[in-house]
Amino acid sequence: MGYKVFKIFSFICLTLLTAQKAEAQLNNQIFEQNDSLIPNDTQTLRMHFESFNFLRNTEYFDIIETGQTYFGALLQMHLSYQPYKNVLIKGGLQIKQDYGSNHLQSIAPVFSLTIFKHHWRHNFGMLQGTTNFGLIEPMFNIDRAITNRIENGIQSVYKNKSDYFTNWLVWVTPTYRGATNQEQFNTGFVWDKKLAETKKWRLAFPLQGTLAHRGGQINLGSVPIYSRVNTAVGLKLKFTANSIYSVRTEHYWLHASDFSPSITQPYKNGFASWHTLAIKRKNVELMFNYWAGREWQSPVGAQLFNNYNFYNPYEYRRVRHMAFSRLLFTQKVYNNLILDLRFEPFYDFEYKAFQYSYSVYLKLNLNRTVGKI
Repeated sequence: MGYKVFKIFSFICLTLLTAQKAEAQLNNQIFEQNDSLIPNDTQTLRMHFESFNFLRNTEYFDIIETGQTYFGALLQMHLSYQPYKNVLIKGGLQIKQDYGSNHLQSIAPVFSLTIFKHHWRHNFGMLQGTTNFGLIEPMFNIDRAITNRIENGIQSVYKNKSDYFTNWLVWVTPTYRGATNQEQFNTGFVWDKKLAETKKWRLAFPLQGTLAHRGGQINLGSVPIYSRVNTAVGLKLKFTANSIYSVRTEHYWLHASDFSPSITQPYKNGFASWHTLAIKRKNVELMFNYWAGREWQSPVGAQLFNNYNFYNPYEYRRVRHMAFSRLLFTQKVYNNLILDLRFEPFYDFEYKAFQYSYSVYLKLNLNRTVGKI
């Protein structure tokens, strides 16, 4: 049954094909963290405020992934300063509050130094991370925009009319001499190459990769070292009928490898394919996805797509086929206020059941010039 559906879906998608700049399937504008230099704003001090409110509920009952609910708010306040025309510094705090709790879940510092040069942007400290990377869901869990909104490390971003490229190193957990934990980091890249473009059509070639590592020489301990790599190559095509209607399709073929000294999960190598067909009218998008995975695993990807339970490796399924339908709505309520609604049911052919998730996001961004220094 799953293989027949896969052939039908692939045929439909291949008759349309997709593309778009590093959009990575979902329109994740609500999650993005953007800032840039302001012309003639050198030596200007600005104050920024972001309120990111979220309700995400997943009704999953499979052994691979069980449902959970995120409900709360993230408040980020920081100051930015341009000491030179190509340099931007920002610093501040982020506070996380889970509703139902009388305590703050976290208070974290925000700091970054950014250098702009020609088409390049180099970030040190807090990155333009999470969904800004442009990774597809099986390789990056969008819930990290809630749980890991601040990602620190180093990053380079390149943009011109035909290319989008970014690579990064996120330092997840440091370690110190004599400590019991090991260091952890994630690194990766996304390249989106425009192959052809007309007034209505755009064809692009995406290439993506990630590496998740835990180890280090200072503290070996009893926790196993791991190094796990995910790669994806694809083809995307977008047709824009007018300012109201557009159709796009994206197709990715993925590979997973575990280069750890000792394998601590059921599978060493895995393969998968991920296909998307999306129809958009103004602020509403109807999307269909098909996933076929064999022994697939991704440490930073959405757990839903893995072939084993990340929290219990003894629960696994060698093959997985899932068909998704999604209804997405994004609306700019005011200039700085964005509302995002999502309903995402899917059918698991091995589990033989429908499951679903729904989300509500509301983000407010405000900024104001404080003065000159």
